[in-house]
Formats: sequence, structure tokens, C-alpha cells
Amino acid sequence: MGVRIIPLGGLGEVGMNAMLIEEEGRRVLVDCGVMFPNDQVLGVEVAIPDLSYVREAGGVDAVLVTHGHEDHIGGLPSLLREFPVPVYGTRFTLRLVRERLAEHGIDVPLREVEPQRHFVAGPFRAEPLRVTHSIPDAVGYAIETGEGILIHTGDYKIDLTPVAGDRLDLGRFAEYGRAGVAALLSDSTNSERDGWSVSETAVAEGFTRRFREAKGRILVALFASNVHRVQSVLDLAAQLGRKVVLAGRSLATNTRIAEEIGILSVPPGVLVDDATAASLPPERLVVLASGAQGEPNSALARMAMGDHHRLRVDPGDTVIFSSRAIPGNEIAVSQLANRLAKRGAVVLDRGLDPIHASGHAQAEEQKILLDAVRPEHFVPIHGEYRMLLAHARTALQMGVPPSGVFVVEDGDSLIIEDGRMRLGQTVKSGRVWLDARGGLDVSELVLREREQISDQGLVMVLVVADRKTGEILRGPDLLGRGVAHFEEGGPLYAAALDSARDALAALSPAARTLAPALEDALSRGVRRIFRREASRRPAVLPLAVLL
Repeated sequence: MGVRIIPLGGLGEVGMNAMLIEEEGRRVLVDCGVMFPNDQVLGVEVAIPDLSYVREAGGVDAVLVTHGHEDHIGGLPSLLREFPVPVYGTRFTLRLVRERLAEHGIDVPLREVEPQRHFVAGPFRAEPLRVTHSIPDAVGYAIETGEGILIHTGDYKIDLTPVAGDRLDLGRFAEYGRAGVAALLSDSTNSERDGWSVSETAVAEGFTRRFREAKGRILVALFASNVHRVQSVLDLAAQLGRKVVLAGRSLATNTRIAEEIGILSVPPGVLVDDATAASLPPERLVVLASGAQGEPNSALARMAMGDHHRLRVDPGDTVIFSSRAIPGNEIAVSQLANRLAKRGAVVLDRGLDPIHASGHAQAEEQKILLDAVRPEHFVPIHGEYRMLLAHARTALQMGVPPSGVFVVEDGDSLIIEDGRMRLGQTVKSGRVWLDARGGLDVSELVLREREQISDQGLVMVLVVADRKTGEILRGPDLLGRGVAHFEEGGPLYAAALDSARDALAALSPAARTLAPALEDALSRGVRRIFRREASRRPAVLPLAVLL
């Protein structure tokens, strides 16, 4: 049957990346990430890929991880709790994976890999390929199959002047290209942007100018995983005689891990704790903070509200948003920036200076990689559908024949057999929502109910009945929350109460001894009034108590 390539997440959306590669009944998964919802998905923390197909197919042999971002590793606990298989990744990536799995009490083999060193995972022999991204130790993978080499780039950019770490190993990609690559699966996140992405060195230079101009505190809001940017801030602070405090648990954790394995070097005496930072004059302090996406409980958000126990924002301080809002977070980020501005801070974003650089290749960089690899087939991955299409057009410009370019989405499958790629049968895919509190699956029905409550309000209706005779001992009683014009004693309230009483009266005494029958009658009675006399459709919660 050849080799099957099945995206379970990350194609048609930004986040939740998961790519299954299958041959002769065995399979590996490249990445297993999460996607963060927008505000419309109430009470939900993250979405993970629907793994139904993996379950039905008999499991997975191994997981290859490209790098340590949450949209690539955040779904591993859910996967590995059910399929405790080995996870392969680079040193820094596996340290982040270990931290995440330890939070969930999961213990599986974590096997460290290095670029240009082959290893065997499940049925495949693979080689990590060094790439540059906004997190250290990122790799793609060249995977040997019975139908030839597949190259999965992971997330990448071509930065010729990174502030730290190695450049993308274009020479090794080209060597595979000369040997022959059956298919290239390549990151599409920035495919709609012409030209080249900004170098991380340019960001360091932008920081230098803004740091020298700042009179008060400097707050830098960034992704906690961007260790190379943390290094730039630490070095610059040391040069200017400022101290640095880390605000945010994930930021402190990533910095500690990076320092322990030698990826990051902290200048002596630069880092201070909260208590020391609070005692320093503003002009001597830099606050490095996570929470650049407007997370409500982050240290940056608490500082913006004046609620942080030690750190503060005063007039004349400078806040640098060294990040780009993830799609769906724009409103939250804007609100956070406004709160900081109201406290008198000068708020800067990447529209004013090169103070942020994307970790994803733009069109010209994608052309360079396509020219090096020269694949027989091309599959754009990691991005919304329009991004995938833009990347496909770039591949056509670079000479990949139209018959070799496949734009697919989650659940589609591709088969390579006898040197040719074709579409296969679709498999079950989708999102599994996890509740913010319990980490439990949340169904689409529950999400719709939450949306209805948030939009139209809730009416609770209670009745108490005798379990033997069906006599109504109390009620019905109504309680409305978030329902307009539903005040006790008002016409809408009175109509709903009369309708609930009528529905109960229509039941036989025997039916009134059954809680489901009572609750169904209460629900029908109250809903009838809202259908007839109001345009609102609140959620109705009936409760019957039998004594």
C-alpha cells in the first residue's frame, strides 16, 4: 500500500501540529501540539488533535518532536497517557517535554537525537536536520521510507545572522535534494509574506537603541521560549548597568534549563529576584515578562492592573512588546497595551522598530529551501488554508510540477506508491477541547450551551414534589441570571411562572413522582414563553427534588 502521510492537526489552522507517517501497519507521529482557543470557546484552555484514527489503527510506535513550542509538544501528555511510546528530540526540546510530562505524572522513554546522526524510530530510519527558529535546538527530519525520503521541515526560517545557535543546515538539505527527495512537507506560516524575515540580530540592534533612550524601567514582553532573545536582553542589560528580573514561571523555567545545558549564558550578577528588583531605582531595572499574548493571570497583566505583589509600572517606564499577537489574541493584547499606557508607560510594538522577528520563513526563504531540496512532491503544512495555497504557488514557481503539489487539510491522507503521490481516503480528525479546570474533554454540545448562556443568560426553575403522591410541595420557583427584563414580578417573569405551573398541572399525579417528567415539563413551560413573547432564548435549567 506504500507510505501514507496523514495530517491530524496543523493543516488548515495555526497550531495543534501533528503529522502521522505510516508504512506496513506501523506509524510514527511527528509532533503533537495544542491550539489555544479564542474568547468564543468559553471555559476551554486548549484543543488537542483528535487521535481517533491512531486509536483505531492500533497505536503509534514513536513520536518525533521538531522543537519545544506548545503547538508542537503541548498535546503529548494526552497522547502518551494512552500510548506510552518513546519520544525522540533534541536536548533542549526533551528537557521541556520532560517538564511537561512530569506535571502529568507520565514516564516514557525520552531519546535524545543530534543533527546529522541517524536513528531508528518505529519502522523508519531518520536524521534530524538543523533549522533556525525562535526557540533553540529546533530540527526538521529526513525520514527514510520504502518509497524514498520524506523531509518534514518543522518550523523554520533562514537567518544568516542569528544571535546564537547554528544556522539552518542548507547544505545538508541540498545533499538530500541531490540524492532525491520523494516529498517535502514544509512550514507555511509566513508564506503570504514576500521577501525575507527579520534577522534576530536586527532585533538585538533595535533593543539597543530603545534601551539607551529609556529613562525609567524597561519591560520586555516576549514568548517564554525565545531563549536567544532573552540572551540579547541579558547581554544588553549588563552593558548598560541594569539588572534583570524574570516575571513568569515558564520564563524562569526555560531560562534555567537553557543555562543548565549551555544554550544560554547569564552575565554575572545581572539576574535578581523580585524583592531586589522592587528596591532598585527604575532606571536600573529591566523586567523580562511572559504574558505578551494578553494572558489574564500573567505577571505582565497583573503589573498592568497594579496587582503584582512586588513589580510595578510607573509613568515614564518603557514597555516593549517583542512578539506578534497569535491569531485570535489581538483584542486581548490591545487591551493589555492600553492598560499599560493608562499607567503612563511608553508602549512600543514591532510596528515602530525591529523589536520582534518571526521564527517562520517568508516567501524568499521558502524559495531557497525548495531550490535546495528539489522534491518530487510538495505538501505545504503548518498554516491556515490560504497560507497553504500561497506556499503551493511558490512551489509551482520553483518548478515543482502541478501534479506533484498537494494542498490538503487535517484528516486528508496522501499515499506514495511506486514513485507517485495520490490522495487516499480521509480519516477521522478534528479537535478535542480540554476544560480549563479539569483537563477533561469538552463536547461540542457543552460548548454550544456555554455560548448560549453567555449570550442569552440562564433561567433556573425549581420544584419540590412528594415522591409517593406527586403533590407539589414547593414551587415552581424561578431564578434568572443575565436575562434582560426578567425581574421578579415583571410581566415576562410572571408569564414564565404561570406557564411552568400550567405544565406541571397538565401532568398526572403518577408522572409528578418522576423527576425527569417534572423537569421536562418545567423546561417546556418556561421555554414556551420565551419562544412566544421574547426574541431571547436563554438556557433553561430545570431541577426537580422528590421528598
